[in-house]
Amino acid sequence: VLTKPALMFCDEPTSGLDSFMSQSIVSVLKSMAQGGRTIVCTIHQPSSEVFELFDHLFLMAEGRVAYRGRSSKALDFFK
Repeated sequence: VLTKPALMFCDEPTSGLDSFMSQSIVSVLKSMAQGGRTIVCTIHQPSSEVFELFDHLFLMAEGRVAYRGRSSKALDFFK
């Protein structure tokens, strides 16, 4: 973070955190992305508040891509 990398890969950055801290961490990552960095995260079972902060999703199920696209369109895709 200190060297301001163009790409950050975060493996489970919210693991073990309560919902407030999870939302805070994802908000900071989103701010960094809005500043021009590419942020890639793996997050299992995000809360609905954290889910709403995502711009794009790459969802996998059983080792295959289940959805790739804007998070705002994911729920309609699975209906």
